[in-house]
Amino acid sequence: MKSLTNRSVRVLIADDTAFYRLMLNDLFSRIPGVDVVGTAYDGADCLMMIEKVRPDFVTLDINMPKLDGLAVLDEIRKRKLGVHAVMVCSPTAESAEQTVLALQNGALDMILKPNGGSREDSRIALEKQLLQHVETVRGLLERSHSSKGASGLNCPSTAESESEGPCCPYPSRQKGGVVYANGNSDSRPSLVASNRKKSLVFECLCIGVSTGGPAALGTILPKLPSGLPVPILVVQHMPPVYTKTMAFHLSQNTSFPVVEAVDGTQAQPGTVYIAPGGRQMKVVRSKGKLAISITDDPAINSCRPSVDYLFESIAKVCRGNALAMILTGMGNDGLAGCRKLHANGAHIIAQSAETCVVYGMPRQIVETNLADEIVPLSGIAQRLCQLLKG
Repeated sequence: MKSLTNRSVRVLIADDTAFYRLMLNDLFSRIPGVDVVGTAYDGADCLMMIEKVRPDFVTLDINMPKLDGLAVLDEIRKRKLGVHAVMVCSPTAESAEQTVLALQNGALDMILKPNGGSREDSRIALEKQLLQHVETVRGLLERSHSSKGASGLNCPSTAESESEGPCCPYPSRQKGGVVYANGNSDSRPSLVASNRKKSLVFECLCIGVSTGGPAALGTILPKLPSGLPVPILVVQHMPPVYTKTMAFHLSQNTSFPVVEAVDGTQAQPGTVYIAPGGRQMKVVRSKGKLAISITDDPAINSCRPSVDYLFESIAKVCRGNALAMILTGMGNDGLAGCRKLHANGAHIIAQSAETCVVYGMPRQIVETNLADEIVPLSGIAQRLCQLLKG
């Protein structure tokens, strides 16, 4: 049997604009190990093509005749077609609204259409995005292939939940020198891998996340109770406009405020602050309290907002009194920041491999021994409640 690492990734392109169908086809064709198995001009045509050619992933234009991208995504889920969907969208408020809904309801990621600049710059930017998505899907296919026959290793979804409403803290138990925090029966245990001396008194919770983030945050935040004693600072890799839309949608399902961060804001306990797309967010000390600073500092490892940028500021300001968490995402953003947090005694959680859409960012933390705990998506909210109960 041919290994997935040696076979082509099968791609279907769905867009009502001939120009973008041709452009995406041309760019995909330049990527080694990719086979464009078809194109579709509307949503109904796309669904027919998916069932006919069985692609590994499909690029879905948000706005298409007959069925738009959201409707196609819904049908993919209902029919259990088993194809990864990546949304193709524009940098507009309307597109952001639809795309964020798609990301919270099963879309793998998004492709941002070029907005201005030269034709060559647009081509390079688009090609970079496509390369990342191909590698993401290739990794998912490999994981699915290697885990066939294993039990309980399903990819996470927004439907994953253990209970209604906010979580409650739960006890830990000691087993063979390693602490396991038990969630419900459908959750794997979380591993506390470090016996470092720490205060476990926190001034903030900081979260870094990328691919799969909107769905992961949509699983965690609604299960947290109101009145948490610390502010929650989130860096989600997203372009401008999209982060504000994501904050709004998350706030509709939580019992506490979720907002896009504003420069100069005092970080209030029990509020979630999302870093604005295209800018950097850090914390500073102002009159003895934490405040948020939004800057136009350069990207770090091509990321703006950057997890490292936020985490390094928290390591400087809060030192060991920080709770940090790295969720699903590609790349290594957050590694340098976690090194500094770890050196100062902060407590660091990594999402478990089997519940990540992309086990890139958490893998970096785990394999460098920076994670104090490895927690499945379904158990994260409960674990945060336990750590923050004081």
